[in-house]
Amino acid sequence: MTKTLIFFLFSVCTLCSQEYTLNGKVLNHENEPISFVSILLLKKADSTFFSGTATEENGNFSIQNIPKGVYTLKASFIGFKEFYFDVDIDSNLDLGTLILKEGSENLDEVTLNVHKPIIQRDPDKLIFNVENSSVSSGSTWEILGKTPGVIIQQNSITIKNQPATVYINDRKVNLNSEELKSLLQSFSGSNVSSVEVITNPSARYDADSGMVLNIVTSKSIMPGYKGDISTNYTQAIFPKYKFGSSHFFKNEHVNLFVDYSYSKRKEHKNDLGEISFFEPDMSVNSFWETDFQRITHKDIHNINASLDYYLSPKTTLNFTSFASYEPKIEFNNTETAIIFSPEKTVDSLFVTSSNLEADKMNLAFDLSINHNFNDKGTKLSTNAHYTNFDYSNLQNLNTNYFLPNGNFLNQNSFSTDSEQKIDILVGQIDFETKLLGIALETGLKASFINSKSGIDFFDVQNNSNQNISFLSDNFKYEEKVYAGYIGLAKNWDKWSALFSIRGEQTETKGNSIALDQISIKDYFDFFPNVSLNYSPNGNHSVTLAYKKSITRPNYDLLNPFRYYINENNFTSGNPHLKPSLTDRFSISYLVEGAFEFEFYYRTTVDDIEVLAFQDNANRFLNSVSANMEGRKGYGLNFSYATSIRPWWFYSNYFALFHEENSFLAIESNNQKVTLNSDGFFIQLYNGFTLSKDRTFTGNLTFIHLTGIVAGTYKMNSFSTLSLGLRKSLWNNRASISISANDLFDTTNRKLQTDYLNQKNSYFAKLETQYVQLGFIYNFGNFNLNESSREISNDERNRID
Repeated sequence: MTKTLIFFLFSVCTLCSQEYTLNGKVLNHENEPISFVSILLLKKADSTFFSGTATEENGNFSIQNIPKGVYTLKASFIGFKEFYFDVDIDSNLDLGTLILKEGSENLDEVTLNVHKPIIQRDPDKLIFNVENSSVSSGSTWEILGKTPGVIIQQNSITIKNQPATVYINDRKVNLNSEELKSLLQSFSGSNVSSVEVITNPSARYDADSGMVLNIVTSKSIMPGYKGDISTNYTQAIFPKYKFGSSHFFKNEHVNLFVDYSYSKRKEHKNDLGEISFFEPDMSVNSFWETDFQRITHKDIHNINASLDYYLSPKTTLNFTSFASYEPKIEFNNTETAIIFSPEKTVDSLFVTSSNLEADKMNLAFDLSINHNFNDKGTKLSTNAHYTNFDYSNLQNLNTNYFLPNGNFLNQNSFSTDSEQKIDILVGQIDFETKLLGIALETGLKASFINSKSGIDFFDVQNNSNQNISFLSDNFKYEEKVYAGYIGLAKNWDKWSALFSIRGEQTETKGNSIALDQISIKDYFDFFPNVSLNYSPNGNHSVTLAYKKSITRPNYDLLNPFRYYINENNFTSGNPHLKPSLTDRFSISYLVEGAFEFEFYYRTTVDDIEVLAFQDNANRFLNSVSANMEGRKGYGLNFSYATSIRPWWFYSNYFALFHEENSFLAIESNNQKVTLNSDGFFIQLYNGFTLSKDRTFTGNLTFIHLTGIVAGTYKMNSFSTLSLGLRKSLWNNRASISISANDLFDTTNRKLQTDYLNQKNSYFAKLETQYVQLGFIYNFGNFNLNESSREISNDERNRID
């Protein structure tokens, strides 16, 4: 199968489209070359940045891979007047000599401000530009929450009701949802240039990248050193602190970036729950009310380092490393449960105290070599990646039972000691070329995952631990994935077309020692991606698209272990989980780059969810990882963006949707249950420039989501109103910001299930309402933009 796949991918011979090169030389009035002059190439239509470089010691510059079109060239350097020149690119062009005139003022430094529209739209993606705006004053996580069309619910990120995969600089961030949130909360928004919402990613992206959020960091075009220190203080129920420092250095041979952040967080969560337990005849056996409180203490250290070394003018070596260390994480859980009789009189109550101590270490290393063969876009990229993940967890749980009058009845105590170690090794090669109107991209990838998990369960009696073997286990999981892809693209007249296909061969083996169960899977799938675009003129564009994607289960969901809230409420994994497959069809209409309409239809087979089922006979609630029978959704999306005034930018995103989940109710004789919801999502963004010198900016964002199904639950509606202000100080050497989130405390909402013999709910109260103060100080040549990178690949994203 693998040989067939390789033959298929590389047997296609293609011709590809032409791109051009722009050359020139910059001299002063004495005809002496000027080095390190900033050369920017801007799109003529809207003055947005397209590409850039800096002149060499002899004054020469070259910008490659420029599509046909009209551009504005901008040249600037300290002590000289800025130079603008319009160029019409339809062939390779040499501008000859450009003369810069000395400026009338002596400037110590020059800040390059290129106007970008806040929102740009292409047929397959939306670009949200945030650089130097009040939106960028917070964390990268907060930026995503304000990105049009993106919904953040607790730790999950969705686009058009489909899970989103996060990339940074086109490289996938392979962390679980909790770790991803932690990373992006500690990564300063000041490092972010834009966020790309890609709804139809090509086969170059991994097959489980159904919807993509690509975070684009600022890029450097000038040599030198810059650095910054940043800090913020967040006041929610408990205070939170963050300190960070970034350093960047570039010369003609090396790009070096180092970023460190330390976060000290104390977090609060409160769940108010209700459960009705039934007899077989559906009469109520008992009614439970629960009040769960969790206080979490975390010290998070993140360090990210990247080194680019130019082996030759056409070959670059990159080494990137990432380390995240969270020592002595503490979870202090308390739950009070009041048990009522069918007549609603108190029958008994119990109080559970659960203390967890955990240590987490996540290390990743990435080595890439990129070679450009020519100036026509022919290039070869190779990448090797290694991840080592280690997580240990010690839980002590004690439950005291009481009579209605408060007299002590009995006690139950137990403890668990668990650890998970994951090693990931990935190799990848990609090739791109362009010639005679057809573009080709193709590549191969192989990944090898080894996960080892263990849990020991102890019954605590008279201060002594007794191992319970049937609740203890060791689980080993191995996975091998061999993938290849090929993509073709062509533009002609008023049409453009993309066809790409990815093939993946997957081999997995899960072994539960205690259960004496071995689960082996061996399967091959194709993942096509097709789009056709028609643009009769520059103001109208229609796109038809289809994409198939896969979602593999996170490694922790495969572990057949239990995490206990109390002895009657626990979460368990499932070693028999299957990957889910999604097909998505869409048609979109873009008008004048400002209005966009889209209709989509999506179906998912074996969708992976954590489903909650109550056992009425034994009175417990088990949240189990499972494959649903199916999931279906369709909807109509509308978005619009415009500048109402020169100082006021406005955008909205509105979505009507239908969502439908089908699953087998394992505590109801495996009956098939279908839950559905019809609703809408609205997001309104207002960006303000509040001073003439553009150093004082603000934003106001409103979000509302009506009720929507999630697994076995239906979530109630919620709204969020947030406000942010940012002021630049001391000629942009520093900035101070303040933001307030969830001004009216309306983000938290209730989740409930009510079907057959299942009736339970909980109101999840998180620290969504907070005020944050931030400060950033830049030093060195702070007008440089850093070229930070993050390690990313598919397999890391499934670590929990």
